Amino acid sequence: MPFVHTLPHIRPQASARLLAMPREPAAESGAACRRLCRRLCQRTDCPADFSANGGVATATDVSERLRVKVSQPVSVLAHWIIDRQVLAFSCGAGLLLPLFQFDFAQGCVRSGVVPAMSELTGLMSDLEVARWFARPNGCLSGAVPAQALLTDVSAVLAAARAERLVAIS
Repeated sequence: MPFVHTLPHIRPQASARLLAMPREPAAESGAACRRLCRRLCQRTDCPADFSANGGVATATDVSERLRVKVSQPVSVLAHWIIDRQVLAFSCGAGLLLPLFQFDFAQGCVRSGVVPAMSELTGLMSDLEVARWFARPNGCLSGAVPAQALLTDVSAVLAAARAERLVAIS
């Protein structure tokens, strides 16, 4: 069942946003979805940017991984997406979520993701924010923000703030 159809009882504004999102292929595995996305988008930077950072997965795959710790993973994930607590972007294969942002062992969003995203979301599209997290950053001495979140959350937040300051000036 597509992710969008599993959320009938959510806020009206959330429902409208979810209905506007592209639907995922029904029976695609994560690897097949990544291959399909590369083929449909005709670019290698979409999911390939995240291969060193855990990769990307469909919302269905993420909710299945959350099911171990979260009692209603589809609902929880939908709220995270709608409230922009996690990064989700559409690509040719559907809605994709970079896996670096999840702590599946705890069933939550990794520390630092939400504040860093809030610095960047007004300035960039979702895909541009995703790329920012996946590419080496000069403010982090060339480290990739998605990887730096594991060791230095404050440095990633400072890099996001610096990006915001550069963009608005």
